[in-house]
Amino acid sequence: MVQRYIVRAAACLEIVVGAIFIIAPNLPCTLLFGANPENIGTPLARWVGVGLFALGTACLPSKARESHRSAALGLFVFNAGVAILFAWVGAVATFHGFLLWPAVILHAAIAAALLPQLLTTHQ
Repeated sequence: MVQRYIVRAAACLEIVVGAIFIIAPNLPCTLLFGANPENIGTPLARWVGVGLFALGTACLPSKARESHRSAALGLFVFNAGVAILFAWVGAVATFHGFLLWPAVILHAAIAAALLPQLLTTHQ
């Protein structure tokens, strides 16, 4: 039951962050990377927002009793990947905002919270 809430919370977080990237791409880019997107960066940031919004929407658990394993897997892959990418940016890039490392920690924590659901074999 707890895993269902974790999946729902992770999906809702992706929807909110996606909406922020769509509406005001400068804000999350500045907070994460310490720079505003320019030229092609603004449409790309909005594209990321659409992807996050779609991921969150697709992964919202339904009210049916079917397994939510695929939603958890999608959210796990996304959050683990973003944690690795953002950690790499923080380690090798000279530019980053003050929310970059908290974002690494948050995405790693979400991935870790989703992992038990993926490792269990019962439905």
